[in-house]
Amino acid sequence: MTGGVVLAADAMIFLLAFLGGTYITWWAIGILKWDKFVQDPYGSQARMLRFLVAMFGGFTTGLIALFYLFAGQALRMLF
Repeated sequence: MTGGVVLAADAMIFLLAFLGGTYITWWAIGILKWDKFVQDPYGSQARMLRFLVAMFGGFTTGLIALFYLFAGQALRMLF
């Protein structure tokens, strides 16, 4: 494959991992009682905080999944 195709495939995998991680994080933080952390849990600032936490968690979860995937590919090259 050419360099452009490989780069596009890697970008697509990264986007899918990021979106999947964000969805999983959004689902997981839905159980939190936000009234314990913020005064107005339904206000715009609380919603933005929830969104930013989901983005950070999605990015972290996606990176962990990608590291796991690329480490598995690197192990195949060893043997």
